[in-house]
Amino acid sequence: MPTVSIPALGLQLQAEPDENLLKVLRRHRVPIGWSCKRGECGSCKCVLERGEVDLRGYQPGALPASQREQGIILACSSRIVGDVQLGLVDTDDYIEHPLRSLACRVLWLRELAPEVFALRLRIVADLAEGAEDAGGAAGGTADGTADGAASAGGPFMFSAGQYAHLRVRDARGEWIGRDFSMAGTPVEAEYDGELEFHIRRTPTGSFSGLLGGAIAAGTELRLEGPMGKAYFRPRHEGPLYAVAAGTGLGPMLSVVQTALDNGKTDPVVLYAGFRNVSEVYGVDRMEQLARRHANFRAHVVVEFDAPGGLRGGRVGDALFADVKDLRDAKVYLAGSPAMVEAVSAELLTRGLASRDVHADAFYAPAPEALSAEQAGGARG
Repeated sequence: MPTVSIPALGLQLQAEPDENLLKVLRRHRVPIGWSCKRGECGSCKCVLERGEVDLRGYQPGALPASQREQGIILACSSRIVGDVQLGLVDTDDYIEHPLRSLACRVLWLRELAPEVFALRLRIVADLAEGAEDAGGAAGGTADGTADGAASAGGPFMFSAGQYAHLRVRDARGEWIGRDFSMAGTPVEAEYDGELEFHIRRTPTGSFSGLLGGAIAAGTELRLEGPMGKAYFRPRHEGPLYAVAAGTGLGPMLSVVQTALDNGKTDPVVLYAGFRNVSEVYGVDRMEQLARRHANFRAHVVVEFDAPGGLRGGRVGDALFADVKDLRDAKVYLAGSPAMVEAVSAELLTRGLASRDVHADAFYAPAPEALSAEQAGGARG
């Protein structure tokens, strides 16, 4: 019977041959992040210090070749073939919030830029297993709202930078769901029972295309979360750089505001990238943070046809033009997989340790996942 050794925790775990590594670690309550369980998000990274695993079925963006060469693996995509020794990534700042299934109601929908919307939700109640079609949110008040907390499980807790799976019924009554990062702060969810998401509406988007139609004030949604490992590390001492592309600005604003509200005194720098000037949003909030915190700086970067007064080019290039010394830094990224992959790879090339690069890459659902979701919900 193979053994999984984790010297840092003094653990010797027994496993079955060809058993999934993440399953073994979760069974023994080992502190490791996880989310998609499909090799797409990169949350379950660990270091293979000795031995061999059968690593298969993962997205290159979730585990770049440069990280693989350092011995980093994804637990969810690894099958045990013999004795192994593991090192855990980021155990000092490992935070685990309980995965919750909640009923929410849309408070409002506001356009931040053309086809970019802020979706504000109020938590109504916890959903007991099997309550998807119960005809309403159990535990809610008579008018369909709540007192700011999901009564059965207490306030919804997450860390800045994490995401959730949202679902809504379409015109045919079928559940449509996608993953979106929280743009509001954890304090808003914990004390006010409210969550905000920034979403780009696309004509072909089965979920985003419903914004302003089936998704409007009063619409009931389902939420499962929190998920993801690209969350703010409160123990970190050193510069914090947040790099966002498009609606990735939402979770990066949550990260920098949480860091500043927590009293971080090291430099906190936000790079917000957009394709063109019409897509720019969030400037007022960035300026407000800069007025309140002397250690905060924000750079708005427009890739194409940047007007006078705005920085032109790609957001990652702006970061690397400004920052030559990454010692003691942590970098958080959110946006398109292409941006996240490119900037992450360059950070590693420049010597930043993988444990100091935090991103959850979002990919389009696999065809089989879409089919399962349309048949009743892929993750819920």
